[in-house]
Amino acid sequence: MSELVLTGGRVVTPDGVRSVDVVVRGGKVVDLQEPGPGDPVGDAVALDGRWLLPGFVDVHVHGGGGAQFNTADPDEVQRAARFHAGHGTTALLATTVGAPVDELLTALRAIGTAVCQPQPGAAQVLGAHLEGPFLSRLRPGAMDPAHFRDPDVGETTSEPGGTHALSADALRLLAHPAVRSISLAPELPGALELTRRAVAQGVLVSLAHTDADNAEAVAAIEAGARAVTHAFNAMRPLHHRDPGLLGAALERDELTCELICDGVHVDPVAARLLLRLKGPNRTMLVTDAIEATGLPDGDYRLGDRAVCVRAGRATLAAADTIAGATLTMDAALRNAVELGGASVADAARMAATTPAELLGLGATKGLIAPGRDADLVVLDDDLALAAVLVRGAWVDGPPTT
Repeated sequence: MSELVLTGGRVVTPDGVRSVDVVVRGGKVVDLQEPGPGDPVGDAVALDGRWLLPGFVDVHVHGGGGAQFNTADPDEVQRAARFHAGHGTTALLATTVGAPVDELLTALRAIGTAVCQPQPGAAQVLGAHLEGPFLSRLRPGAMDPAHFRDPDVGETTSEPGGTHALSADALRLLAHPAVRSISLAPELPGALELTRRAVAQGVLVSLAHTDADNAEAVAAIEAGARAVTHAFNAMRPLHHRDPGLLGAALERDELTCELICDGVHVDPVAARLLLRLKGPNRTMLVTDAIEATGLPDGDYRLGDRAVCVRAGRATLAAADTIAGATLTMDAALRNAVELGGASVADAARMAATTPAELLGLGATKGLIAPGRDADLVVLDDDLALAAVLVRGAWVDGPPTT
């Protein structure tokens, strides 16, 4: 089994930025070596002082490169995964938007097929993130609220505390093995029971598209919710007498906040405040990317809704409502440094380590360390993408000199 040795890079490791040689074998990082005299054993690639970061893990991405995840076609799922691999994303949660439940189940089958059949040159599809349908009709964002559902059946069981009985739709979706994360509005009838059931199954629960007050948000945290979907967006604004979900998100260490760092969804001032309050251990960069990402301005889709992209900004075709993003993770990292004031190491943590840990994948992904997957990103001095490794294989070849 051949070895690949990456030499002469500024390597972002759990112990800080180090000048070490990274040894890759069998799709894994097997060693970090101090440079020594003589040529390294194996196939050596000189990084010439470039940055070497852990591969990015995007937990909220709807598509890219002309493909989206609300689809019945596993090949479309893989096209989006290949597109994002070309921008440093080495693993992702294929994120759906609200749709009729039968259509979501069809999309879950396509995503599940992609999970089981990883493709060379594509980001690893870890599973699905259901953004809906259990969201507030008061805060739909770009989604069609006609697709939204309450998680309960309108009745309570005889269990202590009047636990809500979950609807058949909620149970059908949660039972699908591809589901790794679900975004929901905690104030909906049955939302806390759905949260408890999801957490018991190992599914990440994120709070989103919500008009919840602070008490309702705290109740969801106590039920096991651990994330906030696209912080600041599609939720009750922070008010000093009505802190809402944002107040809980900024105060409670249990919650990790997604940040769409494109300068459109969140003003840089608000992004810097979030980073100051939550830090890189409780903030994760996401793209919220749609099928238009990487393509020229024009007319596209987000689920079944028409989207118009002008100057890279995506909105509903008939309104000024922001409809996802045209962001990639390499750009999100650069923005976190240039607009958010983060160090490269902290931005790498937010793009890779924090989301991997939140998904329970810290033993295999999100770090450059022995035993982890050889998911690696090479960046030039200006943080432009130079090369990507997914499980030890170059996506578009090694960096050029």
